[in-house]
Amino acid sequence: MIVIDTNILIYALIECDNSIMIPQLRKKDADWRTTGLCLHETLNVLVTYQRRGLLRLEQCRELLKSATRFITVAQCEVDMEASLVFAAKYGITGYDAQYAALAQTLAVPLITEDRKLRQAVPGLAISMQEFIEQ
Repeated sequence: MIVIDTNILIYALIECDNSIMIPQLRKKDADWRTTGLCLHETLNVLVTYQRRGLLRLEQCRELLKSATRFITVAQCEVDMEASLVFAAKYGITGYDAQYAALAQTLAVPLITEDRKLRQAVPGLAISMQEFIEQ
C-alpha cells in the first residue's frame, strides 16, 4: 500500500513526461490510497488545463469521472488534527500535511513528485523513481 498525492493521480490520468513511470509504480504496488482532498485538487488541475486550452471541456469531464471512480475506492479518512501538527512541525501546507498524515497513519510511503514536500518530510515522502528502485 502507498499514499499518492494529486500530482501522481494527474500523471496517471493525463499523459506527460512523468506518466511513463505510472505502470512501473502500479507494478511495484497497486494498492493506492489518497485523501478526499485529492478530488478537489484534481478538479482544479483540470480546470486549469481547460482554461489554458490544453484539454477540451469534454475531456476534462471524462478525466474527472475517472478520478472520481478512483478516489471513491482509494479515499481514506484523514486525521485533521494530525494534519495540523504535521503542517506546523514541518512548515508545509495544510493540503500537503493531509497526505503526509495519512501516510504516517497507514505506515506507508507517500509517493509524490513535489520536491519541496519530499525535502520537508524525508523518509516519509519519496519520488516515484525512489520507490520503484527500492
